[in-house]
Amino acid sequence: MAIIQRLDRLQRRRPALGFAYAVIRKYADDDGGREAALITYYGFLSVFPMLLLAQTIVTRALPHHPELRQRVVAAMVPPSLQATVESALSALPTARTALAVGLAGLVLSGTGVVRAAARTMNHLAAVPHRLRAPWRPGRVLAALVLVLAGAAVIGCLVVAAAAHPGLPRLSRLLAVAGEFAVAFVVLLLVARLLVQCPAPVRMLWPAAAPGAVAVTVTLELGAEILPGLVRRAGPVYGAFATVAGMFALLYLLSLALVVAAEIAAVRGARLWPRAVDRARPTAADAHALALLAREQERFPGQRIESWLP
Repeated sequence: MAIIQRLDRLQRRRPALGFAYAVIRKYADDDGGREAALITYYGFLSVFPMLLLAQTIVTRALPHHPELRQRVVAAMVPPSLQATVESALSALPTARTALAVGLAGLVLSGTGVVRAAARTMNHLAAVPHRLRAPWRPGRVLAALVLVLAGAAVIGCLVVAAAAHPGLPRLSRLLAVAGEFAVAFVVLLLVARLLVQCPAPVRMLWPAAAPGAVAVTVTLELGAEILPGLVRRAGPVYGAFATVAGMFALLYLLSLALVVAAEIAAVRGARLWPRAVDRARPTAADAHALALLAREQERFPGQRIESWLP
C-alpha cells in the first residue's frame, strides 16, 4: 500500500507521468484491446476488397500508361497478393451494369473496417448512444473513398521516389515524409466524418499525428518483412505466412491507432491525473466515470449521472 501511495503522489506531481497513466487507465476503461481486435478482424476481412477496389481505380485512371499503372499497383499491393488481386481483377465483368454491381459489392465488403472504426472512435470519445446514428452510409462511403485515395497517392509517392535512383536517401526520406503527410490528412478527415460529436481539428490532431506515424511504420515494416517472410516460408506455408504476417501487422496498427485515439480523448477532456490509489480519487476520475455513464444513454431525454463521494 505504501508503494502505491508513493507512486500515486509521484505521478500526480509529474504531468507527463500523470498523462501517460491516464491514457493507460482510459485504455483499460474502454477495453481498448477488444476494440483493436475488432478493427483487426474487420480490417482483415476488408483488405482484399479494398486492394481490389484500389487497383480497379488505378487501372481505370491510367488506361494508356500500362507501365506506370503496374508500378503504382506494385507499390500498393503486397507482392504475395499481387497475383491473386490480378486474377480477381481480370475476372470482373466487362459489361457496365455487371461491373457496377460487382464494384458495389466490393464497396459494401470494404466498409466493414470503416464501420468498426466509427464504432470505436465514438466509444472512445464517449458519445452517448442516443446521439449515434445507427447507419450513415454517406459518411462511411466518403471515409472509404478517402482511404482508397490515400492508398493510391501513397503508391504514386513510392513510384515517384523510385524514379530518382541517383538520390536514394533523399528520395526515400521524401517518400516516407509523403506517406506520413497523406496518412495524417486521411486520418484527420476520416475522424471528422465518423465521430458523431463536435470534433474540431485541435482535438483530433493529437490522435492523427501518432496514428500517421503508426501507419507509416507499418507500411515500411510490411514492405520489408512480408516478402522475406513468404520467401523463407517456402511454397507450402507461403500463403499462410502472408496471412499471419498481415494479421499481425494489422493488429499492431490497430493497437497503435486505439492508443492514439485515447491520447486525444484524454487531452481533449483533461482526464488526468487519475488515481493510482483508488482510495484517493481525483476530479479526473469523477469526470471519466461520468463520461462512461453518459455514454450509456440510449433514449432521447434519458440522463445517467455518476458521482464519487
